[in-house]
Amino acid sequence: MIKLLFVVVLVTALAFGADDGCTDSSIGIDPGTSGSDAIALTVINDWTQTVQVLGLDIYESSSVTILGSDRTNMELVGYNSATGAPTGTTLPYDSGNSNCFGAVWNNNTDTEVYYTNDWGVTNFFETEDFGVSWTSVASPNGNLARGMDFDDTDYWTTNGNGGGLWRFQPGVGQENIAIPEVPTQPSGLAVFPYGGNIGVAVTAYNTHNIYFYEWDGSTMSYLGSAACPASGISSSYGLTYADLNGHLYWSYSDGSNSHIVELSFTINALERSSWGSIKASF
Repeated sequence: MIKLLFVVVLVTALAFGADDGCTDSSIGIDPGTSGSDAIALTVINDWTQTVQVLGLDIYESSSVTILGSDRTNMELVGYNSATGAPTGTTLPYDSGNSNCFGAVWNNNTDTEVYYTNDWGVTNFFETEDFGVSWTSVASPNGNLARGMDFDDTDYWTTNGNGGGLWRFQPGVGQENIAIPEVPTQPSGLAVFPYGGNIGVAVTAYNTHNIYFYEWDGSTMSYLGSAACPASGISSSYGLTYADLNGHLYWSYSDGSNSHIVELSFTINALERSSWGSIKASF
């Protein structure tokens, strides 16, 4: 009977892992490592969704559209940032991209390029025609990528359990960067302007905090973490940043439903600048 129970538990765990890409069975406890700055998160909206929402990105032109990865239906779904409702626009994944966690675009409304990852294969997928056709491109970390983002110069992705982050140019070069303060497998990732440098925020599947860093072009400095402001979190997933309103968007599962949460945030009351002003300072 005990053996049978073990098999049932193991099969359930494997099935769950295959559904969202989590390979880390540990229950996360934030180590409480202090950063240099205080972090405050405030919930603006919490929208319950009817489909799976894993990795997140933002599409910005004159307005903000949240992009959420639905691995179950193999598509990237657009959500209205004012209401949380699906916009009706979806990007279909390649037929071989059946285990996609993260998707990212190049922030260019004239020539849109999208990359997606997959925890079942060791390459990224790339499309320049909104999913009509896809090509394969080398991943810096095989099938370990989850959350992804783009800072208008470089792409970023999380790197498995204990593997930190990768900063990279697809097919050109990459750099691995440690984030030892995150105690369990990273999931979502967002980059944002911060004090003339690049801020980086990271979520983890099983440790329900958001971890904040500053990248100055050569060194990653830990700023601190704050608890994810929701109750009943089963798994913490995607993270993204909107420059138009300065807000973070975070996705999580409560065990039954997916949620997209809009967050305002402060880091020791330091005012965040825009990407444009950061570029002008270089």
